[in-house]
Amino acid sequence: MNRLLVLILSLFIFSNAVPAMYINTKIDSLNSLLETSTDSEKIEIFNELSKAYDTISYNKSLDYAKQAFELTKKFRSKEDVATSLDKVARIYYFLTNYDESINYFIESLKMREKIGDQKAIAQSYNNLGVVYLNLENDTKTLEYLQKAWDLSEEISDDELMKKTANNLGIVYMKLSNYDKSLEYYRKALNLTKETDFKQLSVCLNNIGMIYWYLKNYDKALEYYLDALKINEEEKYKWSISNTSRNIGIIYIEFHNYNKASVYLEKALKIAEEIDSKHLIKDCYNSFSELYFKEDNYKKAYEYHEMYSKVKDSIFTKELRKNIAELEVKFETVEKEKEIEILKKEKEINALKLKNNKNQNILLIIVLSFIVLLIIILYSQYLLKMKTNKLLEAKNQQLNIAIEKISKSEADLKKLNTTKDKLFSILSHDLRSSFSSILGFSEMLYYETGNFDAAQIKEIAATIYETSRETFDLLDNLLEWSRAQTGSINLIHENIHLKDLVNSTVDLLANSAKKKNIIISNEIPEQIHIFTDNNTINTVLRNLLSNAIKFTHQKGKVKITARDIDDFIEITIADSGIGIKPEDIKKLFGIDIGFSTVGTDNEKGTGLGLILCKEFIEKNNGRIWVESELGKGSNFIFTLPKAKTTD
Repeated sequence: MNRLLVLILSLFIFSNAVPAMYINTKIDSLNSLLETSTDSEKIEIFNELSKAYDTISYNKSLDYAKQAFELTKKFRSKEDVATSLDKVARIYYFLTNYDESINYFIESLKMREKIGDQKAIAQSYNNLGVVYLNLENDTKTLEYLQKAWDLSEEISDDELMKKTANNLGIVYMKLSNYDKSLEYYRKALNLTKETDFKQLSVCLNNIGMIYWYLKNYDKALEYYLDALKINEEEKYKWSISNTSRNIGIIYIEFHNYNKASVYLEKALKIAEEIDSKHLIKDCYNSFSELYFKEDNYKKAYEYHEMYSKVKDSIFTKELRKNIAELEVKFETVEKEKEIEILKKEKEINALKLKNNKNQNILLIIVLSFIVLLIIILYSQYLLKMKTNKLLEAKNQQLNIAIEKISKSEADLKKLNTTKDKLFSILSHDLRSSFSSILGFSEMLYYETGNFDAAQIKEIAATIYETSRETFDLLDNLLEWSRAQTGSINLIHENIHLKDLVNSTVDLLANSAKKKNIIISNEIPEQIHIFTDNNTINTVLRNLLSNAIKFTHQKGKVKITARDIDDFIEITIADSGIGIKPEDIKKLFGIDIGFSTVGTDNEKGTGLGLILCKEFIEKNNGRIWVESELGKGSNFIFTLPKAKTTD
């Protein structure tokens, strides 16, 4: 919840981000202007460069902001110097160097106090309040935000008052001081213009939410209905669905289940119309709660199942098919073991059961190799029995057999190493992840009444992130298992490369969006490849996912391709953290077990790259890495060029 609050507050403070299009067209021209500009003129150029680099490199942005500050001190007014200090402080804020951010904001505040610019002073108070919020210093946060409110009220600056009131409402809600939060949300509402329908709707909904926390359901309903009226008049479909669901929940509390059903049906209908999976999921959950209250447990269970299915919609059809195939295999193999496990672990859920089935299939693989070894050893025994009778004649055959056995033992050792690595992944990563999911889920199920909405959202976010990471690992394990058992049938065909890459980019768009990463597909339209669609889809998904994982916030990922003889060479380049030279050779070996943590602490097992190497080689290509620590990585692979038809 804290991270969300900081993001919301930041929107009320820093709003000078530069569009990417502006960056691409302006940086070069600004740099060229520096050569012919005077020191005084360079101030604006440095400020513009700092703004342009805001979305590329905060370090460069900070460097230009400081250069502008040094020149501003020489050639500009004290007001401009204070503004320049604010710009430097703002960049330190986004670099999470809060101590330096506070120092510069305070210097700016001191200068503005000497000048007597009341509006600027109020803005400085507001800025300092937000920085202290990031430091979890509630006392300082409230001190500065309250000063900002008092001063903006004194000078009657409505816009600044509205912004500060919103911030105070959010902070007090975070502190569970709902009376104070309500007080400031009301002030923000009173300061909102009647023509600003969107802001009015948000304020009314926020106030309704506070009354919900206070269990004053009559008041909550009143404000939700006012918000709904505005949303319907302005046709804000998402807000109509969300507010209607809130009203439905209120009527559940009133035990007016008929009205609750009417509003929930309205919310669900619009959610389905705009295809908002999030709203649909929430509506299903509310319907489940409604039917549970009505003692209609069958309907409650049905809607809970529908709710669960929407949550699970991220699973692809191919993965579902693979899981079904594994289930069929294990229904006929080692049933006694599965029954024994089920007796001992009654609380294992469906996902953990699939995990255990994967362990069993690996055991079958290992047992198969052991049987093979026994057959070889038995053959050796028979051979030795014959050599006792025909020692001289069969001496050469015995030597050949011994050589084969040595090779088989070496192969088995390698396979055992692979098995140990995979068991390590399954026993540690999957069990740890599912334990976390089960723990938080159990907490939500049995102790929901002890948490407020923000805490529930935090727990749900943890469950979601853990589930998504576990799903990625499980998907790669399933693909690797199918490859090892030979159950993957490659269908080589001519494929349009850019379309194939676009589909993968779309799949990972949300992951990139969370980190503000720009993915550019620069593959020429005319390039086609001759390969298997499903396995190369898996390769692209893993490589792009890794690129996003190891790229910092607001970084870039670029996909290019070029024609080389009978092959197409594809490059996925990121601006991430790079790889140490000694670590590059570890990337594609499962026996080494190399993995690292992403820029946002995303977990990995290293299995994805191993799967990529195997699939690319099965498609008659090869893969390698070029990287420089701190400057990003290029994952490069080749695939056969499309076949031409006469």
